[in-house]
Amino acid sequence: MTNVKKANMDFIDYILRPFIEEILPQGGIDMSKSRWQKPGRGYGGRYPDHPDVRYIAALIKLLYQVSDITGNDLYSQLANRQVRFIANFASEKDPMWLLGTALQAIGMYFRYNSPNESLREAAWRIIKWARQKKVEITIGEETYGHFPCGYGLMDAKDAGWTNDLSIMGSGLVFGYEVTGDKKVLDEAISYAEFFVRPWEQGQLGDDGYWHSGTWRDDIGSWVIGPLHYSGVEGTNGYTDEISWVFSSFSCIDYLAHLYSYNPDQRYKDCCVNAAKWTFKNCQFDDGAIGLCEKDDKWLGCTGYAISQIYLIKHLADDDEVLQYLLACSKSAYKYLRSQLSNVDYDCNGVEWVSHKTLADPMVNVGWLWLDTLQGLIDGEKLLCPI
Repeated sequence: MTNVKKANMDFIDYILRPFIEEILPQGGIDMSKSRWQKPGRGYGGRYPDHPDVRYIAALIKLLYQVSDITGNDLYSQLANRQVRFIANFASEKDPMWLLGTALQAIGMYFRYNSPNESLREAAWRIIKWARQKKVEITIGEETYGHFPCGYGLMDAKDAGWTNDLSIMGSGLVFGYEVTGDKKVLDEAISYAEFFVRPWEQGQLGDDGYWHSGTWRDDIGSWVIGPLHYSGVEGTNGYTDEISWVFSSFSCIDYLAHLYSYNPDQRYKDCCVNAAKWTFKNCQFDDGAIGLCEKDDKWLGCTGYAISQIYLIKHLADDDEVLQYLLACSKSAYKYLRSQLSNVDYDCNGVEWVSHKTLADPMVNVGWLWLDTLQGLIDGEKLLCPI
């Protein structure tokens, strides 16, 4: 049993409770019991009978970890149930983030259980659907395989959201681990060009796809998306002008995982710089982290920031940079710990400072609660004793 502070474990139990209560006996989400499945900005389900499953991979990962921490197999059984659900829930009509989420979930099952052939077949089926949507994109003189969002916006066939698409990138790496097929790994490597090449203004091609990357060196992180658009969930900022922690975490999660199979220096540089951006631009004096800047104090964003460093601690070549990131993580972890005794669901996991961000949609609020827990677990492994 992993040593976890009792206060952390009590908080983890408290936050997990509504997620566990909404799990159906056969797997899936009971919409009538869910706190999070409500219509809102960017809601991806069809209320009231078709859930938005964006947080399910984060939940599955936590359930497996809590099972290990406590020695209670009930948590892993619930995780297995949700893996089987999402593996069968995904369809060829779904957007790329959902296909990536399903591959992540199956990959996590394989990490914690013996291989399962029906789930391996499901992974192949999902990879096939993703390949049917894949397009070839040329940037300069090079061509890479791109997996578009599955929906467009304004004049673009591909919205190009870096959070959504990095989830698919991560899914491909897990897909490689599940199938053992190097072609899947090669696709994950090719796709990474969208994330490591620089963003350039006005690079929407006549084909409706983006012919540039999404990394903004002047920001030090990924744009939310290459489109000049205001109105995504959580913020009203223009998506090609700012980054947010949703993308810094998910892109780091993808590229740090991919780096273990393809040690490209660009992956390392982007991950470390984006982690620095998170703390330099989004961390308040008390350790809390905002969404896009020092806007509002989100527990989930604070958890994300800690988890980023847990993922990349082995990638920082410069010890001074590593010590800076660890010091910032320590401050973030202390903030999380300070909030354990006085938070409840009604606060949505945010302390309002500027009201520049939004607790909308509620599925994102739920997702951020799970990221709070992941940050606590990662922080304890990364920093304790503190």
